[in-house]
Amino acid sequence: MSSRMEQRRSFAGVAVLTLALAVFGSACGDDDEKEPQGTPDAGGNPDAGQPDSGAAVIDSDVALARFNENGTLDTTFGAGGTTRVDLSTVAAGTRDSVWGLTVDSSNRLVVFGSRRGEGDRVDADRFVMRLTADGARDTSFATDGVHTLNISNLSDGARHGIVDRNGKIVASGYTSQPTGVGTQAANRIVLLRLDDAGKPDNTFGWKGVVNSAPFLEQSQSNPEWGMAEAYAVDQFSDGSYVTTGYGRKAASGAVDVVNFKFSATGERSTTWGNSGVALLDLVGDNDRGRNLVVLNDDRVCTVGSVTPSAGKVTAMVFMLDKDGAADKTFAAEGYKSYDFERPEQAFFGVAKSKDGKWVAAAGYRAGGSQDDDSVLAIIPVGGTGAEFVKAVPISETDHDRFWSVAFDASNRIYAAGYVTEGGDNRMVIARYNTDGALDTTFGTGGIVKHNFVVGKVEEAVRGIVVQANGKIVVAGTADK
Repeated sequence: MSSRMEQRRSFAGVAVLTLALAVFGSACGDDDEKEPQGTPDAGGNPDAGQPDSGAAVIDSDVALARFNENGTLDTTFGAGGTTRVDLSTVAAGTRDSVWGLTVDSSNRLVVFGSRRGEGDRVDADRFVMRLTADGARDTSFATDGVHTLNISNLSDGARHGIVDRNGKIVASGYTSQPTGVGTQAANRIVLLRLDDAGKPDNTFGWKGVVNSAPFLEQSQSNPEWGMAEAYAVDQFSDGSYVTTGYGRKAASGAVDVVNFKFSATGERSTTWGNSGVALLDLVGDNDRGRNLVVLNDDRVCTVGSVTPSAGKVTAMVFMLDKDGAADKTFAAEGYKSYDFERPEQAFFGVAKSKDGKWVAAAGYRAGGSQDDDSVLAIIPVGGTGAEFVKAVPISETDHDRFWSVAFDASNRIYAAGYVTEGGDNRMVIARYNTDGALDTTFGTGGIVKHNFVVGKVEEAVRGIVVQANGKIVVAGTADK
């Protein structure tokens, strides 16, 4: 089935989907991972923006902070070095969730996440928020700096986003939507593209939105649909896009790493990869793409996790060439699996150096009787250099995880997430050289910790960027 026909089935009033896109210009929401302490989700529906079911009611906001090159807080940013935005003011105990952060050519900051729906709704909407380079809401963007996407009052799984080569903002994610077969619903890839003013770009998809179900029903006699999600998106040099996430062709069962290519106008390529998909399935168990970056030579570096054996989840890097075939110059089968000696391991952050010579992946290892530890991979992808792959715990006794990673102009690597100290979660940033050694000129021994609110458990960096002036900006969530 052609991608154009797929678009028509998504939006042309077919009974399979009664999809009405209501695009608002104000902003708030939630995600399906109980970060920072939660484990990876199993591909279910996003959290509906309600309080957690436990005894503690969590009400978190979008939180940003900026640091000088030496790791000290930059008090010229926001209010004394930080910016905090509450997008969910409708009800107590609702969480604003951040999934990503990027910076545009003017050093303005773009935050990707989810918020609670307007009024008395309990579903989650996707938001894109832009701030000035110095941390104020950019009121020239959308409505008061925030664009919100509501898809038929369904909970949207907002994920990472980019500012592309043309200055357009592209946000990835997925939404569970009815298939028209009884009560069956399936996750579909949803991409949103905005122009510089924060308005939907009508040259992309339908009113700026691509709503794609790559795994349609197999036949009229077998109408069960598969599912697909987009955790991240990046752009090729020709202006087309590539996503990663996970999905399956069957209505239930294990999921695979799936990458799809979309044209600059939002049509899915059915000739890229293997009949339109680059898929990684090790042994028929769950394998997941969590993030990706397009390298300078248009290779695609996907990170996430694979399951090589029952009860064992390992971190993974999967490399594709520009045509969606496994890059056998990287590894014999195009991927490498990294075992950090715990039952559960994954990479969630990935970045490339500006010179194209390095890729860094950051994540965590968890499970068993020991505390969670951050993990880091530094991989040469052009020129010379040795691969560094190691667990790099911030604390030897408490939980810590990395969620995001970035390079600066000098090829130093910033890995960021959180560390728990005495029950208090603190945002954390560590700076490394390409040999994996901590850069001790940054912070204290190479590490910076920041607390928005003392004694809270909901505080973690989910995105990190380095501005052109060398300032380091982090974005995440923080409790009230």
